[in-house]
Amino acid sequence: MSQRSRISLNVDALNRILFIRLHSLRHEHETPDLNDCLLGVEQPWRYDALFDFRRYEADLSGEYLAFLTQTWTGMYEGRDRGRRMALVSPCPVLHLQLREMRGVVPDHGTVVFESFDEGLDWLRTARPVAA
Repeated sequence: MSQRSRISLNVDALNRILFIRLHSLRHEHETPDLNDCLLGVEQPWRYDALFDFRRYEADLSGEYLAFLTQTWTGMYEGRDRGRRMALVSPCPVLHLQLREMRGVVPDHGTVVFESFDEGLDWLRTARPVAA
């Protein structure tokens, strides 16, 4: 049986920020995936995103990172061009892997942070992006 991350989503509609927290691997039938989580958000491509890997409890393979990136880019098909992504992880190895992800989504301002607060501050204070 295939596995995927348990994902939680919080939406800050006022600041147009999606908080996507990846926790641990679960069996596929037991948890929604990223697509399922975003179905309830109207025009999610108009939001910046903070991906929080601080509580991720499994090895994050390059294959899984590629899957997450393909899922994200497939959902939005370029409609989120110019949006920003903050990727948060205090783990040095994961930090390096996340930095490598930035090249896959070159149309985004993507920055890797060690703390949630740093990532959130960057999203809130970075230059405005046209909606």
